[in-house]
Amino acid sequence: MTIPMRLPPLIFGLMSLLATPLAQAQALADSLPKASAAPPLALADFAAGRTRLDQRGLTVLGGWAAGNLLVSGIATGQTTGSEHYFHQMNIGWGAVNLVLAGTGYLAARRATRRPANDRASNVRVQIKTENLYLFNAGLDVAYLATGLYLLEKSRNPTAAGSSDRWRGYGQSLLLQGGFLLLFDGFQYAAHHRHGQKLYPLLSRVSIGPGAIAVTWPLGPAGE
Repeated sequence: MTIPMRLPPLIFGLMSLLATPLAQAQALADSLPKASAAPPLALADFAAGRTRLDQRGLTVLGGWAAGNLLVSGIATGQTTGSEHYFHQMNIGWGAVNLVLAGTGYLAARRATRRPANDRASNVRVQIKTENLYLFNAGLDVAYLATGLYLLEKSRNPTAAGSSDRWRGYGQSLLLQGGFLLLFDGFQYAAHHRHGQKLYPLLSRVSIGPGAIAVTWPLGPAGE
């Protein structure tokens, strides 16, 4: 009878010994700052941000086009030789760019009324947008190369056509191609930076000469 009478005090003693470190551990855990979970990406807001980038860029392109039409429209009738053809080509570029900027801006306005709310649609549109600016940048390089070719052709006395025309057209292509290359490059960079919110894993991948590296944070985001 002695042993059974002593078991309850023994059990209570062990429980009291265990309770103290458990309570201390719980208090320590409660005192630690809880890592806040990253808020889910609002896909509609992401789509709206992409549209704002498009509208901003198209506004710049439209302003450039209008400036070409205004300045070269006046200068065409007041210049001769290669300058006349330079401004003549600028008018053509201005008209085309103004139409493209106007139709693109209207399309972006329509997109704001029906933003993409699912991840698959946003990824598809995002990749399409970035690839479009890369493709346009390739065309811009072709415009620059054509401009250099026309300038070289203007120096050839045996080339068919007026040397003033080739020189003026070549200078215009260099101007327009240079601006468009900067424009498409900035737009691609802005959209690519914006797209990193959509697929953060790809934003941690960097490709170097003969190596592919993946950067992964050791702590919670924001530290």
